[in-house]
Amino acid sequence: MLLRTRITLIVALGLVLTVLGLGSAGLLREQLLQQRLASTALAAQTSLWGEMLAAEDRLLDQGLDQLLADTRFLHAVRLGDLAALEQALQALNLLPGPAQPLALVALVNARQDPIALGLAPPRPLLDSVSLDRAATGESVGGLRLGAGSVPLVLSARALPGQTEPVVLVLGRHARHALERFAERTATTASVLDLRGALSASTDDALWRSAQVQVSPRTAHHGQHEVGARTYTLNSTPLSDIAGRSAGVLVTLGDQTEEADASAFLGRLALGGTLALVLAVLLGLNFYLGRSLRPLGKAIAALQALARGDASVRLQHAGDDEIGRIAQAVVAFRRNAQELAASRTLRERVRRRQERLIRHRLQHLADATDMTSREEMLRLLNATGPQPTGAPHGDEEQLRQLAAVMAELTERIIQQHQSLSSMIVELREALVTKTRLAGLEQELQIAAQVQLSILPRHLPADPRVQLHCHITPAREVGGDFYDYFEIDREHFGFVMADVSGKGVPAALFMAITRTLLKATALFVTSPTSCMRKLNDLLAVENDQMMFVTIFYGVLHLPSGRVAYVNAGHNPPYLRRADGTVEPVARTGGMAVAVSDGFVYREGSVQLAPGDLLFLYTDGITEAFDIDAQEYGDQRLEAVLRGLDGQGLEPADVCTAVLADVRQFERGAPQADDITCMALRWQGA
Repeated sequence: MLLRTRITLIVALGLVLTVLGLGSAGLLREQLLQQRLASTALAAQTSLWGEMLAAEDRLLDQGLDQLLADTRFLHAVRLGDLAALEQALQALNLLPGPAQPLALVALVNARQDPIALGLAPPRPLLDSVSLDRAATGESVGGLRLGAGSVPLVLSARALPGQTEPVVLVLGRHARHALERFAERTATTASVLDLRGALSASTDDALWRSAQVQVSPRTAHHGQHEVGARTYTLNSTPLSDIAGRSAGVLVTLGDQTEEADASAFLGRLALGGTLALVLAVLLGLNFYLGRSLRPLGKAIAALQALARGDASVRLQHAGDDEIGRIAQAVVAFRRNAQELAASRTLRERVRRRQERLIRHRLQHLADATDMTSREEMLRLLNATGPQPTGAPHGDEEQLRQLAAVMAELTERIIQQHQSLSSMIVELREALVTKTRLAGLEQELQIAAQVQLSILPRHLPADPRVQLHCHITPAREVGGDFYDYFEIDREHFGFVMADVSGKGVPAALFMAITRTLLKATALFVTSPTSCMRKLNDLLAVENDQMMFVTIFYGVLHLPSGRVAYVNAGHNPPYLRRADGTVEPVARTGGMAVAVSDGFVYREGSVQLAPGDLLFLYTDGITEAFDIDAQEYGDQRLEAVLRGLDGQGLEPADVCTAVLADVRQFERGAPQADDITCMALRWQGA
């Protein structure tokens, strides 16, 4: 095969590989873009559907507010008079019907069948969890498939003033939300139940002709052909009011023009690329044919010399490449025989020396460790025989073998020295490891003992709700919390932080907690209790350890909290209306610093539903990977941003801890993290 042909084929192969690579990269990029677009489209569809349900829920909440404010309706409910209920609903224009805003009005009692007006309600209308939530005063809402898989948007709320919990449920047909959703997205929207049956659609004819098959429990994004039209298909699972799978929302968006344009551009790009590659190959082949013609004549002359024909002459001579080749042909003929004889002799001597030295070096390499032996063998293989005729091949090969021998000698000496040092280090490491194992076991036992002395059971008094959390920075720490019932009217609670960390702080923490609780059970006044505790701990405090304490006593009948802050971070008071304010300091110093100190008492009045959030400096002094401090302002912002008047204390602690972890971004915990959320429910 001619050189011109080989070069042309190589270039052609390179162009083909380049085109294939670019095409594969483009195809992969297109697939990644399609995946990203699918994720975005499915997330947007889920979010928009949530907005539609929220809008429906607001409309239903308005109807609930009207009914709960109407005395005729409440009177009819107490009497159980269905006719009076219909008259009250008719007067408020809330009587359910096909052309009315509401499709269902029902009264649900856990012991009786629901009283329903409008569409036949599903059975059960509300699951037990949703019914319990509504009966406790929460506003419950969401999607529910009624009889015949009719999708309904429900909203439920407990009726006030009932001897037994009665929940009022209003429902609207989901087609209202579905039509607004289709209008917003410029698509055809449909709802399927878990069996794949159509529950509601904005275009029944298109849905029947499309014959779409989707999984009701997984999201899907793709294209679907309906006749000559191309549609974008998005399906997202739907959850009912109880959070269980209720069906799937499917949208079909007409993308025929965009799909046709994309296919046309793809064909055009492919045709243009093929034409360009063909033109380049033809031009290259023509250029190589003209450029390599003189070289072909020079090759013919060299072939004649190889056959022993010394009469051959080149037709063209000069200072160009062809002329220099002709001069080299003459010199080649004269020196070929002398060079061959010299090379043969030198090669024989070199190979004999190389075999001897290599054999000795391999014996030495076998005496070293595995790593050094593999490296030496690699160096020996790297110094392989030089090609025949290589310049200075003999001297270079011998120099390389000498360098390998020197390296091997040094490694053998180092190996003996390192083995001696390693034996000594291994003996010391074994002793250290044994000691560390015992110490780690003792620390684990100490951590379990420390956590076991903290209170485990929540207070039994329903007037107070409480949740605590502690995360030590080490196996044992100095933070602690405590709460206890002093008598039937007083409830004590503590948040404390011992100076230092580790075992000393843990021991001081255990002493402090024991003395504080023993004193508080007999001394109701926080100031007197704190003064006695300070005097006890300050005596013989040679280690100069101290502890910051916030100790409060809640008067359960009135909600008044009397407290003493001994140098601790001030708690935050979150009112039932969502406002957040820090609890005023009392100017007390840390406990165990100096005996005889008189602590001042502060007080704060709690209203039903108010919540106190106590914490240690492990929260506000948490640092992220950029050494930025969490701070009081961020904590206050998190407490202020919590939604819901009926927020549980556990939810408050969880939200704060989650925000701290998000802020740290993987940074190691520097201090113990402890918090307590206490809410007074009222007398």
